[in-house]
Amino acid sequence: MTHRLVSQQLLEPESAAGRLDRFLRSNACIVYHENLPDPEYAGVKCSIFGVPKTNELFVRISNGKVSFVAVAPSPVEFPVMADRIFGLDAADHAVAFGLADELWAHHQSELLSANPSV
Repeated sequence: MTHRLVSQQLLEPESAAGRLDRFLRSNACIVYHENLPDPEYAGVKCSIFGVPKTNELFVRISNGKVSFVAVAPSPVEFPVMADRIFGLDAADHAVAFGLADELWAHHQSELLSANPSV
């Protein structure tokens, strides 16, 4: 009896940043806010995107070439994201800005050190 060893490659899950880039390249995002400036720190910007296909919210905080992305499901199931005529729903707003706060808490030093003027 002959045995063959079949190699398996374990694939890492795609990062939130990679997924956001892919959705942006395919025009699959709703841009709710893009490059909102931080009122306290020059150069730090926040962007919020919705992806109707997956009903997810993506938040990106950046400073120059340094950026961090987080994702969470939208808590709103109806109306579907693409049909929300008034833009970012209040529940989505709370989730998105909660993600922004978490990103800031975890990456503040990296974001601030990316900008020599801070």
